[in-house]
Amino acid sequence: KHSVLYVSAEESAHQVAGRAARIGGKASTLKLATTSSTNDIAATILDGTYKLVIVDSVQMIAADEVTSSAGSVSQITMSTQLLTLAAKRSNTALIIVGHVTKEGSIAGPKVLEHVVDVVLQLEGDRYGGFKLLRAIKNRYGSTNEAGIFEMKENGLIPVANPSAALLEERHVSDGSVVLATLEGT
Repeated sequence: KHSVLYVSAEESAHQVAGRAARIGGKASTLKLATTSSTNDIAATILDGTYKLVIVDSVQMIAADEVTSSAGSVSQITMSTQLLTLAAKRSNTALIIVGHVTKEGSIAGPKVLEHVVDVVLQLEGDRYGGFKLLRAIKNRYGSTNEAGIFEMKENGLIPVANPSAALLEERHVSDGSVVLATLEGT
């Protein structure tokens, strides 16, 4: 119902369009742009055309005001600040995609996590199985809920009954135990 802009700084328009076609993503309100210029993205947000802008990813964009390369601490900090300021001024919802390090923390400065309202993390085996979406930070609600998804041909699909799906491959035999554990948060 609303105008959405997806900005890809990593992949070409052809790559993104191919993926969208594969998963059946057709919407007249969805527009695609490819750029790595934070200033261009911020100017586009400020014109107020879009209700939602998705930037993929913050580690690949660069602001003119900073001389260091994209992905540096100063670039991520400045880019995040410019984009969030433009979004607030134009009343635009903004989703910033960021990478995670091998250690599982957000790549770049901690300021990225502090500037945004919500941090969602998508985890899982890249070769199959379920994907877990959980909130690491949420200024508006709980971080004690998670979504379980499965990758299908047409994209990520919510698992309707996670308990049944997770218990599907259990072996019912002597000494077999089903245990729910909690690690970290």
